[in-house]
Amino acid sequence: MAEFNGYTAEMGEAKIRLNGNESFNDIYKEYLSESLENGLELNRYPEDESIELRKAYGKYVGVSEKNIIVGNGSDEMLQLIIGARIKKGKKFLTVCPDFSMYDFYVASYDGEIIKHDFYNNGEFDLEGFIEKGKSENVSLIMFSNPNNPTGGVLTEESIIRILEEFKDIDVVVDEAYVEFYGNSMIKYISKYKNLIVTRTLSKAWGLAAIRVGFLIANQEKIEELIKYKVPYNINSISQSIATSAINKPEIMEENLKIILAEREYLVKELKKIAENNQGKIKLYDTKSNFIYAQSEVKSEIIKALENFGIVIRNFNDDKFRLTVGSREDNSKIISIIERVLRGDNFAGFAGEGSCL
Repeated sequence: MAEFNGYTAEMGEAKIRLNGNESFNDIYKEYLSESLENGLELNRYPEDESIELRKAYGKYVGVSEKNIIVGNGSDEMLQLIIGARIKKGKKFLTVCPDFSMYDFYVASYDGEIIKHDFYNNGEFDLEGFIEKGKSENVSLIMFSNPNNPTGGVLTEESIIRILEEFKDIDVVVDEAYVEFYGNSMIKYISKYKNLIVTRTLSKAWGLAAIRVGFLIANQEKIEELIKYKVPYNINSISQSIATSAINKPEIMEENLKIILAEREYLVKELKKIAENNQGKIKLYDTKSNFIYAQSEVKSEIIKALENFGIVIRNFNDDKFRLTVGSREDNSKIISIIERVLRGDNFAGFAGEGSCL
């Protein structure tokens, strides 16, 4: 057993997962039985076009079901777009760091990935991004907004500028975490024919297990891209649960308020620690449900948290990312990080992943 400021945990036993940016509340579990009782025929293939699910989500975001493709998580929709646009010799532009699956999908289609630093002296370098895209003659642009893993955002004005500068190239805005930010580009899908937005139910909606995501664009773009969707990609149970959840958005919205309040609490307390330990830890501003940070004693922080059953996302450099948890989880994190920065260090721990 390990003890730390009143907390105990079995050494090496992961009890609190704050590495996947999931919701810490299982908010729709009580509606599972209701969903399964809605006349499901398990001996039949699922409804291929996910019509009821598309109608429900379209109503929620303010578009027609004709503007939506449903995917097995937004990951499938990202792969669908990349597969339609990228092949050997084609270039894909994104920012660094960003969602690691972009790299995976581009590589699987033999494309070349071009990256531009997300931050330049603390701000997004819009002009440099546009210049790089044009000089490299890219075939597709994609980025998450809010950005994963930094939690930063591109302004609406910046995204519009990118859309206008690359009118003949699809610009994909991955809005996996948009509910925590509140500003979506979906309202522009009719105005900008090259705009594609992807969404997911895995984060704010707390439905990571059912793997449901969406591709949203103008109808002409949908009619083109739907040809790349595999049949029966969303199982009947996931369709039923997702539709029931979307028809009760107030449940998600109440949980969202709780997560945002916990985010503010965690940020506030960690900023106090940073102020009292100048130079030892830096926090990045976040518009998502996670916090991105860097520290000269990152390895000790990672190890200390692991020793007390808390797993966060570790990167190869001095950066790390932690998901906003419950008040109990967040209080533990605050206490442990504060103690580590005061000198209760642990042995180093090898990280994973990088934008290089």
